[in-house]
Amino acid sequence: MNKENIVMATLELACENGLRSVSMSQIAEKAGIKKSSLYSHFSSKEEIITEMYTFLRKQANHNREIGQFDYGSYVEGKELKEILLDTVLSYEKMNRNPQMEMFYKVIISEKTLNPIAAEIMVAETNTMIWATKQLFYAIMAKKVAYFENIDSAAISFAMGVHAILDFRMDDCIAGSNQSNGILEQYINEFCRAYSKDKDAE
Repeated sequence: MNKENIVMATLELACENGLRSVSMSQIAEKAGIKKSSLYSHFSSKEEIITEMYTFLRKQANHNREIGQFDYGSYVEGKELKEILLDTVLSYEKMNRNPQMEMFYKVIISEKTLNPIAAEIMVAETNTMIWATKQLFYAIMAKKVAYFENIDSAAISFAMGVHAILDFRMDDCIAGSNQSNGILEQYINEFCRAYSKDKDAE
């Protein structure tokens, strides 16, 4: 029995019963191990949840470490709109990985009552902001666009995208089409504001 099996057993239970209802005894039973064996891997349910986030994010992102990504090469020879749209769609695709999507549904439903769930959402938002800053510094260095204040522009873009992706997920669950085209409109307007020649499409 490895940590991955324990993590996935916990995720399945959380999806079925809600995170707060899951006990270490239930996790051990679901994973097919003794409770004492479970505690040899994890000291608490909260530790399993934190490990779950790290594990699933890495798997969904095809084992690529975000700190090792070459942003300079990524933006080379591309227009601002292409860079931003590709980046956002790649991020959304990662989060639409079936297991990652299950995890986020659990965490989002729990975040107002569970400090660990809230901490995970804060960590994810901070990771998104950090990655966007690295991307924007590369965009500026490659003269794809000009930002008077790179950090502020990156935060503005990251938080705008964050809100839109939340809306798209809610829209998908609700079975409506009210979010259609909003992401593209936002990126188009962002490009018009920050394109180096102010003539972005």
